[in-house]
Amino acid sequence: MTMKAIVLHAFGGVEHLQLSDWPRPEPKEGEVRIRVRAVSFNPVDYKLRQGRFGGELPLILGRDLAGVVDAVGGGVADLSVGDEVYAYLGGPKSNGSYAEYVCTATDFVGKKPTNLSFNRASAVPLVGLTAYQSVVDKAKVQAGESVFIAGGTGGVGSMVIQLARHVGAHPILTTAGSDRSVEYLTQVLDILPGHILRYKGLSLAQLKGRVLEMNGGRGVGAAFDFVGGDMKRLCCEVVDFDGRVVSIVEEPEDFSLNIWHGRKSPMFARSATFHFELLSARAMFGGPETWKIYHKELNTLTALIEAGALKPPAVTEVGGLSAESVRRAHTLLEEGHVQGKLVMSVS
Repeated sequence: MTMKAIVLHAFGGVEHLQLSDWPRPEPKEGEVRIRVRAVSFNPVDYKLRQGRFGGELPLILGRDLAGVVDAVGGGVADLSVGDEVYAYLGGPKSNGSYAEYVCTATDFVGKKPTNLSFNRASAVPLVGLTAYQSVVDKAKVQAGESVFIAGGTGGVGSMVIQLARHVGAHPILTTAGSDRSVEYLTQVLDILPGHILRYKGLSLAQLKGRVLEMNGGRGVGAAFDFVGGDMKRLCCEVVDFDGRVVSIVEEPEDFSLNIWHGRKSPMFARSATFHFELLSARAMFGGPETWKIYHKELNTLTALIEAGALKPPAVTEVGGLSAESVRRAHTLLEEGHVQGKLVMSVS
């Protein structure tokens, strides 16, 4: 039996993504097979396509999906054929989500929120898990704490804003580079205009001054870096005593960050901490005993969404399962102007 999939035949440009026939996978012990109904795209997808992390070719990309369980392997007790699910494919799997079928361990699968379509649900796993681990597991944001989010209009940033609000953080400060971003933050995410940092044309010192001014002259309890570069430096400059910085963005080898140099370091002087958030860390480098957190936190996200406490990112559909749809999504992501998430339907 075969299935249709978008297959990467060589690293490089989007032209190497082709619609191809691929063997339909069968679930192993502890796995389910999911009939994919929708896929969402993430920046890691085009980075993998470019060959930044290597890998064997040909390759099917894709980390996010929503669909229906259509077969189960031995030892599976909590999922059944016909269950509507969503999944994060950061760990062992038969193939990525740009396909009609995927097999993966149940640790990476959660029940789809009943109040979401497949398209909207597919936008949740990677960004939702990253946001939850950043806010709850790493920064441990508490009610009444102030937070600063560099990159609040992206998929992860928009979820972090909502989770911070859910746990009682105040004020919630974030960034915008355009009027369109301000409109999204104020109208969709309910951020006050006075809590939005318009960063273009400002030096790091000026940006720091603006953030502290927005927070009443004090540093913030937690700062989240979803942009990198100078925004990572800014996060380290604006945290308060015992503050926490969380970053999901890797930097080039020659990137400098003044956090080690004693009292000259803003973080050292405030006894602050720096956390890395790599969602795939356990999936890639840990054994099966470390994977259960994904299943647990996916189901926590489902409960929050069904209760109305959390909304998935806004989605824009790029088309059905085709090379053209995937190429378009990759191009838009690489251009860097996507708000919310891009999704692809798989009928």
